Amino acid sequence: MGTVTAQILVGSGHPNHDGIELTHRLYLFENSRPAWILLPENLAGGVGGGKVTWIPTFENTLEDALLMIGIHVVKDPEIVDMASQFIRCEENNWVVVYEDVDPEHLNLLYQRCRDLDNTLKLVVTVLRGSAIEEQLKVLAGYKMDLEVCRPNFVRLYSRWLDQIRIEGEL
Repeated sequence: MGTVTAQILVGSGHPNHDGIELTHRLYLFENSRPAWILLPENLAGGVGGGKVTWIPTFENTLEDALLMIGIHVVKDPEIVDMASQFIRCEENNWVVVYEDVDPEHLNLLYQRCRDLDNTLKLVVTVLRGSAIEEQLKVLAGYKMDLEVCRPNFVRLYSRWLDQIRIEGEL
């Protein structure tokens, strides 16, 4: 497992103010091989589902996360039915997307996710160098409420150079 380079908070927006009523979290781990890990949020002590791990496609890493949300969070009946037909895997909670789904079926699943009604709010936090950094424009094709957080200030210490690099402003 690598380091976290992005996270997605999943829930619903409050009708009277900004913020999110959190139900799930996704983390993108990267290094030798990327992995999305979806976890239920049990802040209220309720019963949640288990951890779901997907090894995403390189070209559509972000859309793979949105598909995970459609299947495991929204549980849209049409998407769940399509996924049960199109995703070949032994375990429901572990998918290697580029091996377990044919590309044409994957495109059909992405399209169905884009057609979902606005039932969610997502807060997408993208750290520098993340695989999804250049894929954020795909979010324009989806209907959910959305906040995207990208670094505008970084202070990073390099052990190799023994120096601190500062970029941006607070």
